Amino acid sequence: MVNNVVFVRIDDRLIHGQVVTQWIKQYKETRHILVVDDKTSKDPFMQTMFQLLIPKGITIEIKPIDKAAEMLKAGMPKPTMIIAKVPDTVKALRDLGVDIDAFNIGGMGMSGQRKKFFQNISMDEHEKQIIQEMVNDGVKITIQIVPAQGCFDVSDLLKKAK
Repeated sequence: MVNNVVFVRIDDRLIHGQVVTQWIKQYKETRHILVVDDKTSKDPFMQTMFQLLIPKGITIEIKPIDKAAEMLKAGMPKPTMIIAKVPDTVKALRDLGVDIDAFNIGGMGMSGQRKKFFQNISMDEHEKQIIQEMVNDGVKITIQIVPAQGCFDVSDLLKKAK
């Protein structure tokens, strides 16, 4: 795992109440949040909104994939939580040489071609394929909506889905 990264999460809502209240408490050492999303990195309104949601003492940056990869490969100066909207982002970071060996899926809602995968997590066939490739590469992927709920290994769920 990248130096100083404490948690990596897929959540299509990016920053919201669960991230701010529960996951930051779960990973108390977190001092920085890095949102990796090409579109959001160009949206000043969303950047301002996210800044307002983050508690005092924690900083946030919103970067496109290429800039985030550069930062992550150099190592983060503060304990950092990474949040991305979709599995493609984590795969792109890995393809750019970022060492991400585990991540959590916490929010992938029903949209487009997505179908229910497990509980309230939905995926399309492309996303399932990307997830399966990362599992095959030894990445530990779990589904856990909030810390108080159960944690499920995606590799087991993929086997059951076949």
